[in-house]
Amino acid sequence: MRRIFLVGCPRSGTTLLQSLVASHPDVVSFPETHLFSKTISINRILRFFTIYRSKHIHIVQNILEDFNVDFPKNSPDGTYFSTRKWVEKLLPVLDEIALSHLNGKSPVLLLEKTPRHLHFVELIREADPDAQFIHIIRKGEEVVASLTEATANSPASWSGSRSIKKSIFWWNRSIKISEQFIGRDGHHFVCYQELVNKTDQVLQNLFSHIGLKFDPSMIDSFHDTAGALINEQEIWKSKNLTSDISGSNKFDRFTEDEKKMITNSLRKFDYSKIQLNKADS
Repeated sequence: MRRIFLVGCPRSGTTLLQSLVASHPDVVSFPETHLFSKTISINRILRFFTIYRSKHIHIVQNILEDFNVDFPKNSPDGTYFSTRKWVEKLLPVLDEIALSHLNGKSPVLLLEKTPRHLHFVELIREADPDAQFIHIIRKGEEVVASLTEATANSPASWSGSRSIKKSIFWWNRSIKISEQFIGRDGHHFVCYQELVNKTDQVLQNLFSHIGLKFDPSMIDSFHDTAGALINEQEIWKSKNLTSDISGSNKFDRFTEDEKKMITNSLRKFDYSKIQLNKADS
């Protein structure tokens, strides 16, 4: 199976897009794995000094247990002094998780969606030169509003709530990473607002890029697909279990001063770069 990774800032619509793409009969997907984000530091300097050993292997074992998957023979089983080598050992683990979620499918594409894996795009591509990436971009104001609310309502699931400033930081950092891949081979971009307003067109364009035939009927069943991709504790994703594809007005709940502060603090991004008439090649 070809591997494709769906990445972006959390609360950017990754679950919606995952559910839509995973509704294709040639795609297998599953809940977020966090294989890379739980075992590899975001900090590049720390990675250089990291030795991957038993504690990292134990994390992988715990992840596999959560998926009810036995620890495969080709999983990490020693000490690794290279982050690249560690990533190479994680990819077969990902494949094993995919195999456990076939549900009668004979897929040609494995879709992994963990938003924070955005930080490891280059490492993954080095280990798997054929890997592709889908970046979903949502307006910063909307992400900050959604991220602030989700973490406040479920702080335990997010390792604590996120302030407005912290949410701004997350979006700014994520958009800076994604921006550098615009126009590069193997990287495909989806604008969340266009996904909501022009679902058919966006998916047809995306499927053309990743080499799959688009069937409009998939849009009618995405909410059924979402049920197998969302864990029970992820209540902030519950909207994806309905047939509603729409944006939100959570940003309007902020005060005028908060709105102004958020907009002025967000990194400037040219959304026209990822619109349909400027689709990546």
